[in-house]
Amino acid sequence: MSAPIVHLVTRLNVGGIARYLDQVVPCVDRLWRGRVQGPEQEATWRGLQAFVPGLGRALRMQDDVRAWRTLERWLGDRRPRVLHTHASKAGTLGRIAARRLGIPVVHTFHGHVLSNYFPRPVGALFQRVERWLGSRAVLTATGPATANALASLLGHRVRVLPPALSWRAPDVVAAAAHRASWGGPVRVALAVGRAAAVKDHPRFVAAARAAGFLPVIAGATRITGALCLGTVPMAAMPEIYAAADVVVSSSAQEGTPYALLEAAWCQRPVVATPVGDVSWVVGTGGIVTDDLAAGLKKLRDPALRAAMGARAGVLVRQRFTPEAAQAALRTLYDEVAPG
Repeated sequence: MSAPIVHLVTRLNVGGIARYLDQVVPCVDRLWRGRVQGPEQEATWRGLQAFVPGLGRALRMQDDVRAWRTLERWLGDRRPRVLHTHASKAGTLGRIAARRLGIPVVHTFHGHVLSNYFPRPVGALFQRVERWLGSRAVLTATGPATANALASLLGHRVRVLPPALSWRAPDVVAAAAHRASWGGPVRVALAVGRAAAVKDHPRFVAAARAAGFLPVIAGATRITGALCLGTVPMAAMPEIYAAADVVVSSSAQEGTPYALLEAAWCQRPVVATPVGDVSWVVGTGGIVTDDLAAGLKKLRDPALRAAMGARAGVLVRQRFTPEAAQAALRTLYDEVAPG
C-alpha cells in the first residue's frame, strides 16, 4: 500500500475549508483535525480521521506543544507521502513537525490575515513567521488575488488551487415555503456567514434596507435590522439561497468565499465588496462594488437578476468543478513527492 496523503486542519468548522475538502475527498486519505472551540459548529467528515489532542485555534502554549509532539509522533509512525496543511495553526505546527522528519508539505491559505487585520506589530510578527515557514512547504492559495498578495508579502511563490462545488438542485416548493415564512416580502437579500466583525453584517443590513430588500442572514443571530436564521444545516442551504433574490457579501476581507459559489450554483446573482478573490469568483454573475446599496438597486430589476443568475450558474459549473480541483491536487502531489 502506498504512503497516504494526510490533510491537517486546525479545526473543521462548517465553513470554506470543510466545503473545499468535501469536494476533493478522493485526494484525502486521512484527515487530522483539531476541535472546534466556542459556538461554531463542527463539520462532519466521511473518511478516515483522527482528532489531534491540543490542536485548536487559540494560542495556548501548553496545548500547542502537546499538539506539536503528537503530530511529530504520528508523522514518524505513519510516514505520509505528503502532509497537506490548512489554516495558520495547523500550518505552523505541521510544517515544523514534518520538516524535522523530511516529509514534504503543501500548505494552503484559504484567505489570509497577514495584513490589515491585526495591529501592526502583531501582523508584522506573523509575516516574519510565515516567511520563515514558507521555505518549508509548497505554498498554495484558493484564488489568484490571494496568491499574488501572499507572494508579495512573503517573498515565496504561491500557487493557485481552485475551489470546487457540485451541489443538488434546490427544491422550489421548499424554497417557496421559506419565502412565505419570512412574510412574503417583495425582495430578499441574503447574507451567509457567522457573526464576525470581518463579515460586517451591519453594512449589509444598511445597504439592503436602503435598496428596498429584506435583509436575511443565515449563520448569525441577533443582528439588528435583519431577519436572522441562525445556524442552518448545510443540507438545507440550497432552498435558503433559492428563496432569496440576491446574495450579498459585505466582508472586509475574504479569500474565495464558498457562499458566492453556492449562490451561483442556485442561480442567484451576487452583490459583493471587491476583496480577496471575490471578483474572480463572481465574474459576470453579479456586481462587485464598494457601494452595496447601489448594486442592490440595480438588481431590483427582475430581468437583470434572472440574466445574471443564469450566467452565474453556467460559470460555476464550468470553472469550479470537483474534477478540476482533484486533478490540480494530484498533479501537485506528483510534483512534490514523485512516485
